[in-house]
Amino acid sequence: MIISRNGSLLTTASLNPNNVWAGSAFEYLRGPSFISIGIMTPGTAGGLLAAQYVGSALIAEEFLVPFKAPTVDGSSQPQMEDMFINAGGVGGDRLVTTLRNPTGGTLAYNALAIIQPAGGRRR
Repeated sequence: MIISRNGSLLTTASLNPNNVWAGSAFEYLRGPSFISIGIMTPGTAGGLLAAQYVGSALIAEEFLVPFKAPTVDGSSQPQMEDMFINAGGVGGDRLVTTLRNPTGGTLAYNALAIIQPAGGRRR
């Protein structure tokens, strides 16, 4: 299962609701799963901040989202080497990636979540 999201945040804004995956059919895990998440800021500037939760577990405290300039680094979409958050969850856990832009300009983001069922009872 794959979730892909692209968007932008205005100056000093947070997502509303503050979850990149909100509204996805895969936002809530259906059973035991392994999750890989990549998020990046393409364009000409960085500074976007994110935090990652799986269910009630905080997986990554607020961190600086990696910046990649497509004109220098190639693709503006997360690639396998960009999947720097790996976690596990159980049925009913919600994937939450928060985003906050503390900078003085609008920042874009591209996010990708790959969810691999781990077997066991499905919800």
